[in-house]
Formats: sequence, structure tokens, C-alpha cells
Amino acid sequence: MPEIIVKIDGADAVREYLRGLAGKIANMRPVMKAIGDLVVRQTKDRFESQGPAPDGTRWADLKASTLRRKKHSKKLTETTALRGSIHPQVTDSNTVRIGTGEGIPYARIHQLGGTITQGARSELFTRNRYKRKTETGKRKGQFKKGTAEGRGLTFRERKITITARPFLGLSTDNSTEIIGIINEYIKTR
Repeated sequence: MPEIIVKIDGADAVREYLRGLAGKIANMRPVMKAIGDLVVRQTKDRFESQGPAPDGTRWADLKASTLRRKKHSKKLTETTALRGSIHPQVTDSNTVRIGTGEGIPYARIHQLGGTITQGARSELFTRNRYKRKTETGKRKGQFKKGTAEGRGLTFRERKITITARPFLGLSTDNSTEIIGIINEYIKTR
């Protein structure tokens, strides 16, 4: 069988460069940690700016019923628990995972959207009327949650639809920053 041999001047230098590059990327743990920290920062920035989702779509507005119940109109920030739970985890020299862990069970429904069922329940309220008076001397009462004697309220089972507001993921700009970190890591090693 005929054989073709191509000889390139400087091929040894190219091989040497590739060997050196392979040595630099053998342990990518430091770059994985840097990428994880960057993605966490990018995700928390999404909370601060109230979106958009990684694909660029706007987060859905809050429902009127939610706005009446909340003290502010920020999305996904009833408390700071969801935003604060996002963290990176370097699992090996080539992998970093970014997520909320097991502590925030509602993270998935906010990321993907869906319908949840809230079961039927009863609550008792102890009636503490006329415990305090206003400045004008009128009696002012209040109801407090209780477990003993009092009035009970029963709530039926209900379905609640949660709109997806994706907060985890990479936008094009996010990906560009990650590529920059990798290139910088390779150059400085």
C-alpha cells in the first residue's frame, strides 16, 4: 500500500506546546472553583436585577394576590434564603456544580414552574378580645393563633400554579466570562 508522509518543520515545537498545555489542564480544580464562584455571583446578580432568565426572557410579573400579601414587589425574594443557598461544589478536577442543595425544597418549582397541591387543613384561633385599649379608651381586640379553645377555620385543598422564573443557568455573556477565566488560567500556568 502506498504511504504518504508529511513532514512539517517545527512540528516538535507544536508537540512540545501541546504536551505543556496538557500538563496545565491536568488539574482544573482551581479554575473550576473560579468558575463556580463566578456563576454564583452571576446568579445572585439576577436576583438583584430581578431577572432576566439565563435565556434572556423576562421573569413573569407577580400576581395581584401575591402583591397584596407581600411587603415588596421583588420576585423570588420573600426571604433571602433562596438567594443565599446558591453555592458551588467542585466535585472533581473537571466538574463544578452550582445549586441550592437540599435545604431549599421550593427552589425547583421556582426554577421550572409547575402546580403544587396544598392539602386541606384546620387552624384554631384563640380569641383574645379586649386585652388592650387604644389611646381613646376604646377596647381593641385581636385574634391570635392558638391550639386550645377558640374558633377554628377549615381550608379546603387547593392547587397553586407557580410560574417559572429560571435563576440558574448561563447566558451568552456568562459563558463568555467563563471562557475568559479558562483562557486566563491557561496563559498564567
